[in-house]
Amino acid sequence: MKRPGSTFHQLVQRIPADIAGRAVGMRLAIPVGDETADILITPGRKDIRTSLRTRDPREARERQAVAVAYLEAVWRSVREGPRRLTHKEAVALAGEAYRTLVERVEDDPGPVEGWAIREAQNLQAEFGKFGFGRAGLKIGVGEAERRRESLEELLGPVADGFLSRRGLIIDAESRARLLEQLLSADRQASLLNLRRAEGDYSPDSEAGRFPAFPEATKATSSVNLLDLFDGWARERKPSQSTVDQWRKHCESFLAFLGKDDAGQVTKTDVVRWKDALVAAGGSPKTINDSKLAALRVAFEWGARNVRVSSNPAAGVAVAFKVRLQDRMQGFDDVEAAAILNAAARETRPAIRWLPLLCATTGARVGEMAQLRGEDVITKDGIAAVRITAEAGSVKNAGSERTVPLHPAVLEAGFMVFVGDRKGPLFFNAERRKADAKKPSHKIVAKNVASWVKELGLETGRAHRKDPSHAWRHRFKTLARAAGINDSVADAIVGHAPDSVAKAYGTVTLATMRDAIARIPVPR
Repeated sequence: MKRPGSTFHQLVQRIPADIAGRAVGMRLAIPVGDETADILITPGRKDIRTSLRTRDPREARERQAVAVAYLEAVWRSVREGPRRLTHKEAVALAGEAYRTLVERVEDDPGPVEGWAIREAQNLQAEFGKFGFGRAGLKIGVGEAERRRESLEELLGPVADGFLSRRGLIIDAESRARLLEQLLSADRQASLLNLRRAEGDYSPDSEAGRFPAFPEATKATSSVNLLDLFDGWARERKPSQSTVDQWRKHCESFLAFLGKDDAGQVTKTDVVRWKDALVAAGGSPKTINDSKLAALRVAFEWGARNVRVSSNPAAGVAVAFKVRLQDRMQGFDDVEAAAILNAAARETRPAIRWLPLLCATTGARVGEMAQLRGEDVITKDGIAAVRITAEAGSVKNAGSERTVPLHPAVLEAGFMVFVGDRKGPLFFNAERRKADAKKPSHKIVAKNVASWVKELGLETGRAHRKDPSHAWRHRFKTLARAAGINDSVADAIVGHAPDSVAKAYGTVTLATMRDAIARIPVPR
């Protein structure tokens, strides 16, 4: 969504009711691109809101996926309660703090005096003599307690930052262990930066002592990725073609990986597969929106249903920019007239009517190809077609709509063609083979595209004009030229509103009829 008065996309997620009380006081470090959004959960707070710091919808979706995965891990940690950090995990987190402190000032470490002061503070904390807020002025405090409170005062905020970045909630013993390791790492980094400030850039011989933080994706028992995908498919109920295609993508990933335990899959595994797909010449859009999307939904379902501990595919995507010269276009008047005139001479119902229906509604060809006789209606004296999931498949919930018929469609005799027919208008469902996988309406759509190509027009991706989808681009262009409000045009073609404000209210059938009548049909 977008915040009122801002062009940036925004993430909004409700704090789960079952952990709202326990989450109070937590500091979140939500990953947003290369930065973090630091948020404190205060009493009474109901949701998490932060800017995704981008205007690009694709980048916003990618950043949202990473942020949501982070928040889900945080909520899971709250539900499970404080966990124990192993010694290796504590050293690994300290290593992250070390690298941050070193890399941030690598090219310009600043004056020697600053790092000398930092080293003095570390020594004060080590001997329990740092700070005035917690331990410095206390009397009668034991040496161990004074040391612990000194470390907390100096390095507690650092610990909070790195724990919140990973959504970790740890017990008191683990926090003490982490503070000790942070002190060691901070001393190592401070002394290195001091040498660099003096002009000594020789390598840090101990930099490699920090291990990587263990990937927290291991499940308690073996879980098959395909089982996760099937669980998602049963609940989400996408079209069968999507299920078939995306399941194959999951199978391809498993074949690439050589193992089938979803709980053992790491983000590195997913990135390696993504890189292999790019190296093989795969389309960035196909990789992001189909192949990686299949993994994302499967793992996300698994994480939400406590089959795996996290979603390693969250945030993994091919970075690319759509160039202006690559954007698809609509048919021009000459091309549109050639197709519609040729269709008018056809006797095959799909070829005769689908180009005209798409040209005058801006609908997807699949939506029109699956029309049934009962989907052609007259409401309030307005002839219209209903696009509904009952007829086949729709892209999303917003795609279900009722669209008035253009006067040119009525003049051509479409209502006479429909008559009192029931069932699919453009294919015979009884002739479908029992083992057929591709839906009949998609076969029809493919046949229409092949027919358009046979007309000799310059269509296809090389010419930036899809044989059927170019009608959709053309419709939006003509709608703008006719002065049709964007919200009305969106309601006709089934585009989701681009803001919450535009989602309020409805566009009436009469309003859409008047708008559609203003769309010219070339002769």
